[in-house]
Amino acid sequence: MKIVMVDDCAYVGQELRKELIKKGFEVDHYFFSKSFMPKVATLNMAWKLRRTKHDLIHAHFCRSAVYAAYLSGRPYIAHCHGTDIRSGLSWLKKRCLKKARKVLVSTSDMVEILPDATWLPTPIDMERFKPLRKHDGNKVLYFPHWYEDLSFEVRRACEKLGYSLTIPEFYSVPHEKLHLFLNDFDIFVDRYTIKSYSKTALEAMACGLIVIGSEHTPGTAFEQFADGSERKKRVKWQNEHILPRHNSKTIVNQLIEIYNQLEA
Repeated sequence: MKIVMVDDCAYVGQELRKELIKKGFEVDHYFFSKSFMPKVATLNMAWKLRRTKHDLIHAHFCRSAVYAAYLSGRPYIAHCHGTDIRSGLSWLKKRCLKKARKVLVSTSDMVEILPDATWLPTPIDMERFKPLRKHDGNKVLYFPHWYEDLSFEVRRACEKLGYSLTIPEFYSVPHEKLHLFLNDFDIFVDRYTIKSYSKTALEAMACGLIVIGSEHTPGTAFEQFADGSERKKRVKWQNEHILPRHNSKTIVNQLIEIYNQLEA
């Protein structure tokens, strides 16, 4: 079976492609040219997909990638990743999702928006993202988001307890080195507006960090995890209840089942 991945989001497509190839699938990955205007790039991608020999298009993000897959007239999966759906559903998005052979969502809360979609958990490469040292110190990492910035609250909580805080810009950390970067910290503060863990938070968990998410408030969470036994409990909970469903090898097996159902 030959698959064409179109575009990507948070390197999900890259992770899936890598594991699919290990399973014997032929997978190409197309990205949009930045030299064209968005509408022109979408039309060019649609034409490219129409002429390419493949069995199925796996389009990431319900905007240009899914639009191009729809315009190509070829069978496609629409893989939604968050802001493409949470920001609202235009008539074009609804049309493209209706025509998709399958609609996938990367977080379970999006099923509330798209009840007929299938949740495919975000894949994490557990062979690369793993603990490289003990994370029993007080080095805190926080990435602000365009839709949410908790820098003030996190900084105030860290200053109160004497924790060391780092707030870098996302684009300053290459993804191929992210596992090494994450392993330099002990606590990761995730987003609060969206009630699901970000991919970076899941990668931090896989590296052995405590992740403070929407179920906490920074101040009380830092105080709670100042206790070593509480940290151990949290890491154990993360390892047993969150990470297993995000192992990229497990996710790809689920994806292959979906592909096979569409091919039947």
